[in-house]
Amino acid sequence: MGVTLVLYCLGLFGLSQLTRYPFPGDPPVADLNTELALYGWPFILVGYCFFFVARKEPARIIQLWRNVLHPLTLLSFLAIAPSFALVAVRHWGEWSDLKAMLQVHEARVRALSSRADGTLSQEEFARAKAWFQEQPVTFRFTLKSEPVKLRLMMTIPPYVGVDFRDGGAAVFDPVTMACIYSD
Repeated sequence: MGVTLVLYCLGLFGLSQLTRYPFPGDPPVADLNTELALYGWPFILVGYCFFFVARKEPARIIQLWRNVLHPLTLLSFLAIAPSFALVAVRHWGEWSDLKAMLQVHEARVRALSSRADGTLSQEEFARAKAWFQEQPVTFRFTLKSEPVKLRLMMTIPPYVGVDFRDGGAAVFDPVTMACIYSD
């Protein structure tokens, strides 16, 4: 029951942090809420298993569980849903185009790596960074007046991040579009 309360509170906190601006935030609240929910809900499922085993018991705690756990679980799903929606929307529309650009440039940088694990050496990093400076890659969100800029941010995959300007930058997993790093 404690896990459902925590998830519900996290969902409400995430709702208070919602903006239409595309930057995931620092910290990326929607991504953190999504991860915590995916770790928390299995604990709730285990609680439901114990509930079904002990549901015939007349004890007060079981009665309380029976009356509170179902609505609280539903509320936690509803409260976390906007966080899931913010992460899921990164697969459609403008975000889908950005995702495709990230994947193309990730492959281009990965081709520069001589190591099996994909880590870039200092020379490879400098070469890739120079390429991004010589041929800047930008993307325009309709909600943002200035275009965002793709740039090399890390020496390990994923390499390419998005500079949202105004001090905001983020690195996304190019497959799931989950925010891995944000500042």
